[in-house]
Amino acid sequence: MSNAVSGTTSETNFATENVGRHVLAYLQNIKTTPLSQLDDFDEEGNATVGQVINVWIRLSLILTRRRPEIAVSSLMKHVLPVIGDVPLNKITRLRLNRLFNVLLADGKISEAKRIFALCKQFFGWAETQGYLSHSPLSSMKRRDVGGRNTPPRERALTDAEIWVFWHGLDLWDVSEQCRWALRLCLLTARRPDEIVRARKEEFHLRIGIWRQGTRNKSARDHTLPLTDLMVTCVNALIAASPKNSPWLVPSPFDAQKPLSRGAVTQVIRRMLRAERGLGIEPFATRDLRRTARSKLSSLNVPNDVARKIMNHSLEGIDRVYDTHDYLPQMKQALEAFSDNIQGIISASDYFDLHHKFEGESLQVPEISLLYMER
Repeated sequence: MSNAVSGTTSETNFATENVGRHVLAYLQNIKTTPLSQLDDFDEEGNATVGQVINVWIRLSLILTRRRPEIAVSSLMKHVLPVIGDVPLNKITRLRLNRLFNVLLADGKISEAKRIFALCKQFFGWAETQGYLSHSPLSSMKRRDVGGRNTPPRERALTDAEIWVFWHGLDLWDVSEQCRWALRLCLLTARRPDEIVRARKEEFHLRIGIWRQGTRNKSARDHTLPLTDLMVTCVNALIAASPKNSPWLVPSPFDAQKPLSRGAVTQVIRRMLRAERGLGIEPFATRDLRRTARSKLSSLNVPNDVARKIMNHSLEGIDRVYDTHDYLPQMKQALEAFSDNIQGIISASDYFDLHHKFEGESLQVPEISLLYMER
């Protein structure tokens, strides 16, 4: 299969996993309908919001977004059912704020901000194109909807907490898939969905690389070197997977489908909330990725190498001119990181491992499974 065809298949699979088929059908209809039909309304201002949104999707959203189906899904759920049939020139700021306020009243602040951003982009485009004389949202900012954004999370696991996390998975009644998938999340600095959506064919263990392709949030082609500790996790996942399943982490209910993205997240949540749980401060699966990135810095890994491992774009002009794959440098950095993690989990106890400050020891409640194992 050619890279182009493979990439298209990957994009389709990603879209299908994140939005309903009705969204993809709607988007496909807009892509295939001639622009002359989409834009077939007079210039007297009688076009509806829905009609002009279709033109905007075709001429702007599809061209500027890697995942336009995500935005279209939000529009179909929250915007079009409410104001889609309203004439564009009848839309006021009050009417739009009432749309956002419904989400705010339900506590869906992030979704309200997301819808506001989409609406502001749309109405700004409509003004630029001449469908509107003035955008009703031109003077509003994102913070005007639900207040300022919450500060970004800063949670990263300490060495002692990494020990608790790793060995706590053996004490808790979880599936082999979730146990090793969570460990692989930490070692590879990948998002949970990138692990559970991985196919066995992506892993080339003989040469020690994981060819993930564009199956990631940024849609950038990515290849990650594998360390021995990563390979241990991958082999454990393959051993726990039916041979006829193409997935590294298949669903326990249907081996031809990947594990639910929420399954590994739920495992962490249960382990932290249970009375006899891990006994450490709450963290989320995405904090494992932050832990890995922080560890890379502590090991003096150059920033450009760390960014490549995280699959972040390089900064400034480097993103244009630097086309080096950084595989040797990533391999060296990940070996150092894996060695560091191996040293942590090989310790006989967490008590003497570094916690928040020099000389401070992690203390877990007496009811914790880890305390009982000591």
